[in-house]
Amino acid sequence: MKTLNQLRIDGFRGIRDLNIEHLTPINVIVGDNNCGKTSVMEAVQFLRSGSPANIYRIARLRDRTLTFSSNSLYDSFICMFPKADDKLKIQLSGEYDGRQVSYVLSGTESKELLDLNELDRVARREFADANGETETDVFDGCSVYMNGEQTLTENIRLNRLTRMTGTLLRMNTQIKISYVAPFEHLNGNIINSIIKNDAYKSICLSALQLFDSEIEDMMIFRSDVSNRPVEYLKHKRLGNMPLSTYGDGIKKVLVLANAIAGATGGILLIDEIETAIHKKYYNDIFRFIVKACRTFDVQVFITTHSIEAIDGLLATQDYDVQSKEDAVTVVTLRRENHKTYSRVLQGREVFENREAFGFEVRL
Repeated sequence: MKTLNQLRIDGFRGIRDLNIEHLTPINVIVGDNNCGKTSVMEAVQFLRSGSPANIYRIARLRDRTLTFSSNSLYDSFICMFPKADDKLKIQLSGEYDGRQVSYVLSGTESKELLDLNELDRVARREFADANGETETDVFDGCSVYMNGEQTLTENIRLNRLTRMTGTLLRMNTQIKISYVAPFEHLNGNIINSIIKNDAYKSICLSALQLFDSEIEDMMIFRSDVSNRPVEYLKHKRLGNMPLSTYGDGIKKVLVLANAIAGATGGILLIDEIETAIHKKYYNDIFRFIVKACRTFDVQVFITTHSIEAIDGLLATQDYDVQSKEDAVTVVTLRRENHKTYSRVLQGREVFENREAFGFEVRL
């Protein structure tokens, strides 16, 4: 399995000089609110590619679950830079599959006058003033992405008019990295990408049957009312039931199963894994996730606030019977005086201390 063995964040959002070593196939990231768990997940994604499209996608990740977002792409982009430095700079690195991978993005922010006659109708409505001209913020810089002996340098320039377009979204991926947001299951259109691949479909059905053993299949039919596609689950007793009639737990597990299959041979990032899943299902679902990740050669990073979720993930290793090999690393983050610290423990150590002393790993 190809794995990210070490991650260093020199500067990204509120994190500076953070070094996390001894990463394993299963990495559980815990800590208090606002300690940087999601920022670490975003930082890993910079190692995916040197393409500007990757940067813009990371910048907008936190807006994905918002129905309405007032932030422009520019605002989201600028917020990724550490605030303590005079110069705008993001810098991080890691060791992946035995080779060094790094990313540096630096530049300056300035003001620029725009001619309204050169803008489209939406931009003119946003920026129009009495003089026929307007001033906007501009970022001008470059990124350097290194993956082993390969180096990619890109000029990065954007302002408040820059939008996510089809052109910007196209990118060449160097490391396969997938991300599952806490409320990804609410976005809909879950089954469409699954039923096109028999291997994906099989693993997703296995996950659904953890909740209900009588679920037999998943399908998409056209609505009689609107002619739009509707997602269904085939049930042994109930017949064909719209996915919308099921609870969020089934939708969340379906998203996770699909994400594992889609991250084959790469890295999967699951933010707040406990969201929408009742704790009584933790042991079965987490064992399924660990087994599926092993089957598809996926290294997984998981953030959680739940001590029950931590215990459930540790229970997947059967420490009482297995050898000294340990596939789990638990990383506790703590922020103090504007600096983020990490404590890295093997899963076995956390498990034994949880059993004997009620060890609170989240602190």
